[in-house]
Amino acid sequence: MKTIYVSKTCYKKAQETFEKFNKQTDYVFESVDDNELSLAKAIALNNVSAFIADIVPYQKELYEALPAGGIIARYGVGHDSIDKELASANGIYVTNTPGVLDNAVAEHACWMLGSVSRHVHQAHQSLVEGDWNPQVGVELKNKKVTILGFGGIGQSLCQKLSFGFGMQVTGVGRSTVEQFALKNQSNIEQLKAKLGFHNYTHNIDEAIADADYVVLLMPVSAETQHMANADFFQKMKPSAVFVNSARGALVCENNLYDALNQGVIAAAAVDVFEVEPYVPQSTDKDLRTLSNLLVTPHVGSNTVESNAAMATSAIQNIITIIEHGANACPNIINP
Repeated sequence: MKTIYVSKTCYKKAQETFEKFNKQTDYVFESVDDNELSLAKAIALNNVSAFIADIVPYQKELYEALPAGGIIARYGVGHDSIDKELASANGIYVTNTPGVLDNAVAEHACWMLGSVSRHVHQAHQSLVEGDWNPQVGVELKNKKVTILGFGGIGQSLCQKLSFGFGMQVTGVGRSTVEQFALKNQSNIEQLKAKLGFHNYTHNIDEAIADADYVVLLMPVSAETQHMANADFFQKMKPSAVFVNSARGALVCENNLYDALNQGVIAAAAVDVFEVEPYVPQSTDKDLRTLSNLLVTPHVGSNTVESNAAMATSAIQNIITIIEHGANACPNIINP
C-alpha cells in the first residue's frame, strides 16, 4: 500500500470519496495537517511522495521534503498558492483539477449577483433582528454584465446569466476574438449562439465602463495581482456592482472598501480574500462593516458534487503519474 497525504481541509470536504479510494485502490489517502513545517517532517519521515493540497500557500519545506518525481496535486483549479518554479527546480510535478468546479463557482456567482440586487443579506439580517424594512431591488433581466476571465467558469456563468436571466454579457479574455474562436474550435457567431454572450473583447477598461455588474474570474499572476484597485473602480459606473469569485489577491481590499464607502460603486459581493480566514488589510477598513457588501467564506466551489469531483480528479492525477508516467497526465501545470 502506498500512502498519499491529503490536506485535512480537503479530506474533510470529500471524506467519503477518499475513503472510497482507500477501499478500491492500493493507495492509502491519509489526512494530515496543512502546516508546511509539520507536513514536510511527516513526508520525510514516512517517505511519502505525493500530497493533495488545499489553498494554503507553501513556500519552502514542502518542496525540499518531497522526492524528485514527487507530486503536489492541487485540490481545485487555482494554483497561485504553489511555487511552480521551486517545484520544477526540485523535480516535483504540480497538478490541478480543471473543469470539475466550473458549475459550482458559476452558480455561486449567480446567487451573489441576485442576492446583492435584491438586498437578500440585508433583508435577512434586519428581519432576524426584529425589523421590517423591505428595500426596493433591481432585476437582472436586460442588465449588462462583464465577466473578466472567460474560461470554463466564465463561460458557464455566461450561459446561466444570458439564457437564464436574460442579461447582456460581455466576455473579457486575454486572446483576440480570432484567437478565442480558434481556441474554442468554432467561429465567433457560433460561440455567441452557444454561450449567449453579446460581445467578446480583451479591452478591460472598455468592458467595465458601461457594465451594471463586473464579475472577476481571472487567475492571479504578476499582471493581474491587485488589478481591481482605485483606478479600476473609478472606471466603473457609480451604480455598478462588483463581484469577486476568483482570488482575493486580484483585489486591493482597501481600495474596494473606499470605493464602497465613498459611493464610487454601488455594491459588491466577495467570496475570496487575500488572507483567509479574512483579516482586514487596515483595521479601519474592515469590509465586514459595510452594509453594501455581501461576503461569503470562499464557498464558491464548496458543494458536495464539486468536492467529490475535485478529490477524484486530484487522486487520478497522482495515480496516473505514478503508474503511467507524467506524459499520461493532462493536468500537470508546471514546466
